[in-house]
Amino acid sequence: MKESKSENKLITALSVVHSPTPETTDQLLIENNWLRSQLVHACAQIASDLQSFERLRLQSQTDCLTHTPTRLLLADRAQQAFQQAHRQGTEVMVIFIDIDHFKQINDSFGHCVGDQVLVNLANRLQQGLRSSDTVCRYGGDEFVLLLPLTEDSADVSSMISKILSAATLPININQQVIIPEISIGVAIYPKHGTELNSLIHKADLAMYEAKANGGHHYRMSHDVAEPLRLPRLPSRQQHNGHAK
Repeated sequence: MKESKSENKLITALSVVHSPTPETTDQLLIENNWLRSQLVHACAQIASDLQSFERLRLQSQTDCLTHTPTRLLLADRAQQAFQQAHRQGTEVMVIFIDIDHFKQINDSFGHCVGDQVLVNLANRLQQGLRSSDTVCRYGGDEFVLLLPLTEDSADVSSMISKILSAATLPININQQVIIPEISIGVAIYPKHGTELNSLIHKADLAMYEAKANGGHHYRMSHDVAEPLRLPRLPSRQQHNGHAK
């Protein structure tokens, strides 16, 4: 097998230790400095690789626009929440949110404004929930919320009403006032399922049912009761104080 240049230098450096002379001592110092520089370079490369790995890990777990957890982190937290709920005999609420008429916001004001609407909505959702809750940007203008329920939790209707109210406050962007509206679908572990994907699918179907009934309210999975409906604001979008 052909020895590499590095291996040859290492063998030479080790062999001269047994019979040092002025010449070999100088050579040993040279080889020692070379090995030290290689070690420093290797350590620097390892540190750089670790930083790159950490950036990739964060990117895989955090949405680059809203800085909310991605689907990957949502799945991990859901597994933990479901296991805890199973042990304690409690429930976990899975909420699917979609912004009503979001395409009109993008078409009227541009995608940069649409992105700011998403960021504002994500911030409001996170600020209005507990540290144990999870807000995930699921894709586009869709969000999935994971809310562990306890005996001390407020009733579902009250919690959803707070989310609807917080999400539909006016947003001021570049002297433009936008009043978003959202539709919500809800599924509950383990009542409506025990797998995250199944619960999200059922919450998604319930959300589309709410949207089909005019939007700006919620539906529970397999819920036939009358949905919660908030008073509709005079207009969803205003521009410089005038109705849009």
